[in-house]
Amino acid sequence: MGLLDKLGKISETKLSPQGALLLSAMTMIGIDGDIDDDEVAIIQRMDRGNPTNNDWNEALKVWKKKSISECIDIVAETLNKEERVTALANLIDIAMADGVLDGEEKILLEKYIEEFDIDSSIVESIIDVIAIKNKQLF
Repeated sequence: MGLLDKLGKISETKLSPQGALLLSAMTMIGIDGDIDDDEVAIIQRMDRGNPTNNDWNEALKVWKKKSISECIDIVAETLNKEERVTALANLIDIAMADGVLDGEEKILLEKYIEEFDIDSSIVESIIDVIAIKNKQLF
């Protein structure tokens, strides 16, 4: 490896589970190119309102420098099975925040579901609960 090859390398960062959760949310929020207030509110809750949090900074660094596929791999490698279920619930909530699940958000969710290897009955339960939560009563 030559000296100039190092310039193109991204320093590898080991994310905490919280950082991986935030990274997954960043991918979902940014996938359609439109960030609405409901999506921002969800990610702020996930970060516990702590903008100086190192987990946020590390996740943002990775999100800016890695592809979506690489981000999915990093998230899946970082989270255990239980944390993956939590991440998926948050991702579904973000994707359905506007009441519509289609396009790039749906494709990205399918990639996370496949990579996370979560039982389909759990996924269906999460979707049902989020759909009830987001149902407009007025």
